[in-house]
Amino acid sequence: MYKSVSYKFFFIFCIFVFECIAKTFESVPFICADEVGPTLEFSIPKFKEDQKQDKISFKIYDSENRKSFNIIEGNVEKKSSPIDTSYFFYNVNTLNKNDMQEINFQFFPPSHLLLKKKNSQFTDQICWIDK
Repeated sequence: MYKSVSYKFFFIFCIFVFECIAKTFESVPFICADEVGPTLEFSIPKFKEDQKQDKISFKIYDSENRKSFNIIEGNVEKKSSPIDTSYFFYNVNTLNKNDMQEINFQFFPPSHLLLKKKNSQFTDQICWIDK
């Protein structure tokens, strides 16, 4: 009897004392790549609690020469699934739609990105944290 009460007390104590903190990927630098090499480098900005959009600049590598890159500015939007609001993903669009570098990507932390250049289809990218 005494053991079962002490186990229950210990279990309830652990629930209230130890809190779970979700990992955040904001302000963490990411590199994304396809089968050939790196295609994109970016960091998700820190969002305030009620903020859903912000400006972002990211590095996009040339598909012909991966040592050459452009730095482009865009808008990032923090989104969540209507079913599961505990998980966030990010949608990024370039600011200048008339530019030859029209880019859209969706980042699903921590490792999956869908990249779309101009009017092409989305391509899968793998991402990792740049240390």
